[in-house]
Amino acid sequence: MMIRSSGSPRRPRRVGSWMAAVLATSITCCLAVAPAAGGGHVDQMSPWSDALASRSHDFSLLPDDAAPSGRDWVGLGRDTAFLIGYQVAMAGIIYVLPESISGWSDEEKDRGVDNWVRNVGKPVFDNDGWAINYIAHPYFGATYYIRARERGFDELSSFVYSALASALYEFGVEAIFEKPSIQDLIATPIGGALLGAFVFEPIRNRIKAKPVLAWYDHLGLFMTDPFGGLNGVFERLFGIKSETQVKLKLPRVTPSSEQTGGPANRSMGIEFTVRWE
Repeated sequence: MMIRSSGSPRRPRRVGSWMAAVLATSITCCLAVAPAAGGGHVDQMSPWSDALASRSHDFSLLPDDAAPSGRDWVGLGRDTAFLIGYQVAMAGIIYVLPESISGWSDEEKDRGVDNWVRNVGKPVFDNDGWAINYIAHPYFGATYYIRARERGFDELSSFVYSALASALYEFGVEAIFEKPSIQDLIATPIGGALLGAFVFEPIRNRIKAKPVLAWYDHLGLFMTDPFGGLNGVFERLFGIKSETQVKLKLPRVTPSSEQTGGPANRSMGIEFTVRWE
């Protein structure tokens, strides 16, 4: 919601709200088509469970849960590049939307670079609601923290990365729309590190320890590392360290079924596998 007072220019809607909405939509779409298997965990009710159990890296829209052997600087750099790409894409979408939706007039669009130069050096205490400042921003800070942890970085390094990612956003794309927020620069990394270390990591470790994952476990992994899941999708689409295999699953008849006359497994199908490092 925006309040427009007479005689004052319209304030563009926060790009963070748009990014949160798009991220939520992306997560919903990804989970809607995500296969039951991920990271070597399979559902016992799946008819393909015997084939899936023998695979170590199944295609999944979920973040890769393989333990890193060390600090993966290349992987974290790629994650950061994707993060900047999401922000630029979101700004582009807002740019082409009509003023009635974006709250950004044609004159303001023309002054985009001038707005950034004017705003970037003047951080302020914003007037956003507590839910945006102290729930949404710490959540995103926690996702930055978890992304670094998944890349093999320790707690302190992950906190620093969360702070850098937050500053990159506040002084980057968002500065085109408004001045950087002092509350966000503080709450995002500090609240994010606390939320990530004491809530997200225990949840993820408990889920990963399960021999079989249910749909809500996949959802929990994705919600605690959404950028990891989305980045993984694009990495596979771009063919980064990926290997694709197609196998024919033939009917199988066990000796016990032949002797007892019981039902035999005569199903057949095609198994499509994408492996990556």
